[in-house]
Amino acid sequence: MARDISGYIRELLFSHDCVIIPGFGAFIGNYFPAQIDRNDGMFYPPSRKVTFNRHLTGNDGLLIGHISSNLQTGYGEARDIVSEWTDELRKKIMAGTSVTMEHLGTFSLNYERTIVFDPDLSVNYLLTSYGLSAYHRHPVSGFDVRKRVLEKQHEPAVSPPSVRRLLTRAAVIIPVLVALALVPFNDHLFKGRMEESTLNPLARAELEYNREQIDAGTVAVVTDSGAAGEEPPPGRVADKKTVTTQNPPAAGEISVPATAPSEPAPAPSVPETYINAKPERPAVVVHEYRYLVIIGSFQGEDNALTMVDKLRKLGFDPEVAGGPEGFLRVSAESFGTLDEAVTALGKMKKDFPGAWVHKTR
Repeated sequence: MARDISGYIRELLFSHDCVIIPGFGAFIGNYFPAQIDRNDGMFYPPSRKVTFNRHLTGNDGLLIGHISSNLQTGYGEARDIVSEWTDELRKKIMAGTSVTMEHLGTFSLNYERTIVFDPDLSVNYLLTSYGLSAYHRHPVSGFDVRKRVLEKQHEPAVSPPSVRRLLTRAAVIIPVLVALALVPFNDHLFKGRMEESTLNPLARAELEYNREQIDAGTVAVVTDSGAAGEEPPPGRVADKKTVTTQNPPAAGEISVPATAPSEPAPAPSVPETYINAKPERPAVVVHEYRYLVIIGSFQGEDNALTMVDKLRKLGFDPEVAGGPEGFLRVSAESFGTLDEAVTALGKMKKDFPGAWVHKTR
């Protein structure tokens, strides 16, 4: 006697819309939405009912693969089991015997000697309707919608607010509005205090360099005549030294020169005020770029991490960087110059034809 495989067919019908029995036919699950029988007051949940199509006999591998997996047998042995069951089933039906499969239906011959199938409609193969059953609900009696509509129309209208209530509200609101108009608006109260910082080490180095330039320029300045307070020529910085000057004459007095007017004035000596002068240099902002050899761009994180593991096993130092529209770019190596990145790209093209170079900071 052949092994009964109807149980495996029922299991597949819960998760598949069509289960083909090679050489015999196919069971097809048809979806039916929820229904209401107003005459009997019955409510039926959504369901999937089974029908049979004797013209679908090609082997799609679904039933044989399921039997092979459950019985732990080879594919050929599972195919023989299905073939023996269908041969025995066909012989019984053609002999005029009605064959009933539990929770599926009954096979029989009609007057034209054609196999017909009568499904069992009491079984619901829709998993989303699991636990839902048909129930009976008596119609509501003694409820007239027209009476409720008439009662709603005869309800009194909403009474307008009294004058006393309006005056009370105005007495509360008007002083508040006047106070808001008189108090000046200070927008500093609503500005948050925030400290800005940067993680770029080059920006901090530039700031320290600018501070050194400022400190080097803030020194005492002395002119050729010995008076302090005038700026030296551009490009030169005065040495820090103490300069002494004579006290200016008091008000109403006249200063007399120490030498006679006929004697020529001595030639002024060149003061040592511009020794060790250093030219000012503008602050230089250095931008550091990196060149990544991108192997692929993935929309899913699992695929990106799989590529990272593959590259790491090959000896690379992979990185994951964000791309446009949420894509994740996986790079094999990063280089400081474009020439190095292009050289490495030429070597990787053999294993990764779609690789390319991306410039970033």
